[in-house]
Amino acid sequence: MSVSFAGHQLHSPRFSLDEARVLARERFGVEGTASQLGSHQDQNALIDGPSGRFVLKIANAAFGEDELDLQNRAMLHLAERLPLEVPRPCPALNGSEIAAVERDGATYLLRLVTFVEGEPLIDALHLAPAVLNALGEVAGLVARGLEDFEHPAAGRALQWDPRHVGAVVEALAPHVEDPHRRSLAVEVAGAAAEAIERLAPRLRTQIAHCDVTDWNVIGRRDRAGRLMPCGVIDFGDVTRTLRVCELAVAASIAYGHDPDDPLCAAAEIVRGFDAACPLDDAELEALPHLVAARAAIVAVGTEQQAALEPHNAYAQRVRAGDWAICETAAAQPARLAGALFRLACGRSAAGHAPRVPAGAWPLPGIAPGAEVDLSPTGLDPLTPPGALGAHGEGRWHATRELSREEPETIHLGLDVFAPEGHEVRAPLAGRVERVGERELLLAAEGLDVRLAGLVPAAMGGEDVAAGAVVGHITAAGSLAPHLHVQAAAPGMPALPGLVKPALAEAWLALCPHPGPLLGLAAPARPERALLARRRAVIPHAQPLYYEAPPEIVRGAGQHLYDAQARAYLDCVNNVAVVGHSHPRVTAAATRQLRLLNTNSRFLYESMTAFAERLAGLLPDPLDRVFLVSTGSEANDLALRLARAATRRRNVLCIRDAYHGWTTATYEVSTSSVDNPLGALAPAEGVHPVLSPDTYRGPYGADDPRAGERYADAVRDAIHELAAADHPPAAFICEALYGNAGGIVLPDGYLQAAYAHVHAAGGVCIADEVQVGYGRLGAHFWGFEQQGVVPDIVTVAKATGNGHPIAAVITTGTIAEALEGQGGFFASVGGGPVSCEIGLAVLDILQEERLQENAQRVGGMLHAGLQEIVGRHEIAGAVHGMGLYLGLDLVRDRTTKQPAREETDAICERMRDRGAIVQPTGDGMNVLKLKPPLVFQQRDADWLLETLDGVLARGW
Repeated sequence: MSVSFAGHQLHSPRFSLDEARVLARERFGVEGTASQLGSHQDQNALIDGPSGRFVLKIANAAFGEDELDLQNRAMLHLAERLPLEVPRPCPALNGSEIAAVERDGATYLLRLVTFVEGEPLIDALHLAPAVLNALGEVAGLVARGLEDFEHPAAGRALQWDPRHVGAVVEALAPHVEDPHRRSLAVEVAGAAAEAIERLAPRLRTQIAHCDVTDWNVIGRRDRAGRLMPCGVIDFGDVTRTLRVCELAVAASIAYGHDPDDPLCAAAEIVRGFDAACPLDDAELEALPHLVAARAAIVAVGTEQQAALEPHNAYAQRVRAGDWAICETAAAQPARLAGALFRLACGRSAAGHAPRVPAGAWPLPGIAPGAEVDLSPTGLDPLTPPGALGAHGEGRWHATRELSREEPETIHLGLDVFAPEGHEVRAPLAGRVERVGERELLLAAEGLDVRLAGLVPAAMGGEDVAAGAVVGHITAAGSLAPHLHVQAAAPGMPALPGLVKPALAEAWLALCPHPGPLLGLAAPARPERALLARRRAVIPHAQPLYYEAPPEIVRGAGQHLYDAQARAYLDCVNNVAVVGHSHPRVTAAATRQLRLLNTNSRFLYESMTAFAERLAGLLPDPLDRVFLVSTGSEANDLALRLARAATRRRNVLCIRDAYHGWTTATYEVSTSSVDNPLGALAPAEGVHPVLSPDTYRGPYGADDPRAGERYADAVRDAIHELAAADHPPAAFICEALYGNAGGIVLPDGYLQAAYAHVHAAGGVCIADEVQVGYGRLGAHFWGFEQQGVVPDIVTVAKATGNGHPIAAVITTGTIAEALEGQGGFFASVGGGPVSCEIGLAVLDILQEERLQENAQRVGGMLHAGLQEIVGRHEIAGAVHGMGLYLGLDLVRDRTTKQPAREETDAICERMRDRGAIVQPTGDGMNVLKLKPPLVFQQRDADWLLETLDGVLARGW
């Protein structure tokens, strides 16, 4: 179909809001106030009155009644078929759905349609994958809904239709003053038009909405605060076109928000569309070109409209964004997009993979060697001449710490290590297509070969025979000198050697294993499927972090690294108190493993030395140390000691706290998250008392007697037990209310509570499993903040920096109570390796002054979180001290309703941005921040900036 848009100029109507209000009343009988809604070439006004909310649509004078009837019929057609909200036309007072008004010698046609309540997706700065997928599904449902719709006016040639990209850009590009932008649009349009013309005969056609975009898809907030699509509006672009254009229009908006990778965002829309309206192979092939076409059309169309109508606020507002979309579209290789879109639909991308022919080894005198592990799991790999760096692995040297986007870590070639200056020969015959400073591209039949890491000896445009000298190895980058050999589909505009993991599967289809080029076999890519394997053998009751958990393979300091070499800032691992993989901890474990590791009934020096060190960190009379393996075991033993010493059974605990997973500790853990049955009906002998929560409890932090008032609950519980002749054996309490997100106990609470317990003859247990060992900064132990001395202290997690060692420290009198009950024995608790690690951790804490670091960095982080509370309504309060902090997220600051689903979604988004944070608290709405104590100021600053950005832009 030949179409011309030469001279195409559509002036939008310019009625005042008062005129719009009068027209709504006089033509449609609807009263209300009027406010402006945006439009490219029409005029829309929201009429809000007693009878409801409506949109008065004043069409451009160039549009006829048949085109408006097309829109109305399409609305009604979809309204009957879709599980979506769609505007409906309202009758005018004369009974017609279309009214007219004369102005300045022109006739303007009017319609009134119902208003779809919600927010357009354009209001969401960030669109989560779930939202993008739902947007694609909306576009798919619209396409399916319109496939049997017909109308005589649908054959109009519309400027916004991607298939007309050649004619539209040719006509409107002269209106683009910026020469760079003009040439960009022309270049994009030319390539897209050529591909569309070639593929059009194989593509299905139908009537389409042709404007299912973030402006016209209406959403409502779900419980996680995400704007999820619920309706579609604005049928002004309905036309007969290629069916896949419905998707191309929708997918193009992915380039306009701020996704971590725009192509992956578009692929998520494609995934949603295909689920609702399956695509065929021809449509998937055409889709990347149609997305680019739509981007070019919108850019030049907005530019022309903005120049034509400087007063058009809508056109002026979207102008810069539309050009950004065009630039992003131009940067996406069509073959890559096509492969990614196929993968998103569950199809194979094998059709995009080139055939790799057999070639010759390029390094004479060097024999092929074994593969070396250059991934995060490789420990000091040796790279002798001939050693091979694997294809498709995540490269450890390419990782970037404190990065909010995935770094390019996945290797697309095969590296062959060789001495600098060594001769490189062409593995097969071809033409030298491009030459760079340290690389060249060899174009062979049906395949491009990139050779990098060499000083080229061939010229661009030169034909070379197989075995011809094409360069010499040169040193480059962070690896030893090597030749990078990469096979690729021909004609790619650029060939990166490393790519983001999110794009890796598509890129690896385009850049298959180059082994045959070198006379080597191409190994099959192993299927990891680790998550499925875990779920087959690990019960669901033992959960994982995150919906799609990354496979963590390495830790170093305050960072974790996944199998693709993505670095994450670890903000939750209080287990790794001195940092992951600390060399001194590793050395201590390695040395002792080579000497002795046996059960704890043998006499060896390290057990005594570690116990002496622990006892020396505690006040008198705490001088007896039991060594076990976990915090749960430590608290379990503490309860047993208390019961043995008092010959009683009843235990007082804090409501909603958590102390472990053994039977005894689980019973005194009444968190509704960790022990929901125990929260409703505590076990016999377990007596929860009011939580000393100065944020949600009855007594706030501003109450100077809050500590005493909360301790009254302990007193009252003791009185009840005494009245029943069952005085308590023990009172167990975290020295800082960790499970609630790090709430600091009110001053005087433990002093008063301990006094009540001691007066009743009970034992006071300080659970320091999470909060002890210098984490609080100002204090080594949490109980020190309260000015008390417990009868029993338990410590774990930090004790072994992730190695299982824990301790119970108590008085001689209490410890001796076990002697008449068979004593105590833990096979591996306090084993030689564990104790050597424990000693190393204590040395590191002291010598690296990590407690001081916790106080300094934690104080700055606390202050930064307070500023976030001042900027974001969802942030209700900051809890904790040192490097044990919690940000309490709420839906309402007055009611303090926990923002549970929002918190979970925010954690997912923070992980996308490179930070590991997790929820805690009984409402699972507190972001817990308890990183390794090697956390630095730059880490805190980066975390605060990242969190602030997520809260500002959405999740």
